[in-house]
Amino acid sequence: PVTASDALLATNAVYSTLRQWHYHSGGYPILDIMSDDAVKGSNPNDQVETLGPYNTFTITTTQDGLDRWWATLYEGIKRANVVIEKVPAIEMADTTLRSHYLGEARFLRGLYYFDLVRAWGGVPKVTSINPPLKLTRSTKEEIYSLIKVDLLFAIDRLVEKSALPVTDYGRATKGAAKALLAKVYLFQNDFVNAEKYLLEVINSEEYDLEPVFADANGVNGEQGIESVFEI
Repeated sequence: PVTASDALLATNAVYSTLRQWHYHSGGYPILDIMSDDAVKGSNPNDQVETLGPYNTFTITTTQDGLDRWWATLYEGIKRANVVIEKVPAIEMADTTLRSHYLGEARFLRGLYYFDLVRAWGGVPKVTSINPPLKLTRSTKEEIYSLIKVDLLFAIDRLVEKSALPVTDYGRATKGAAKALLAKVYLFQNDFVNAEKYLLEVINSEEYDLEPVFADANGVNGEQGIESVFEI
């Protein structure tokens, strides 16, 4: 990317990973079906090869679907690294906008690594668009450290949801970055820091409960008062 228009397109590309089926196909079996949040449901034979093992906790390291989830997450990380590495050198009249793009890319890289670390623990840490061909596995602590640095960077550069024009709904915000950082701290059992950032989200008065419960997950609640980050 060499122009302001390129910077926008490169940043949008980081979001596009969220729209890919394989971004979700690996996540919901681990984060929903293996948890108390959901059961497999449907017909007994429906997706039995791909979802059945999660339901019975008999998955293997070569489980169908995990490879595509892994590849999609790293694809998103690569796209974020392009923005992080290339956009600072682009001449832009609106330097604040350039700062926002970098904050968005760091937020999304943190999100993708959070999925990786929750699923696999320590994973290869890629922070360059030209990483070595062979990478060692970083520790879980190193990945969590990277996530927190990325999200703190994002918090400093993103705006609150109320500052977004309607045409930018769906972009990362300061509240989204704080909420994700709090969730990261929860997964590390650091309840003091989780409470700190969650209270900042609550006290920002940017969010509230939908007055009609059905709207919380319905079409009438799209980008509504409960929406902190929405694809």
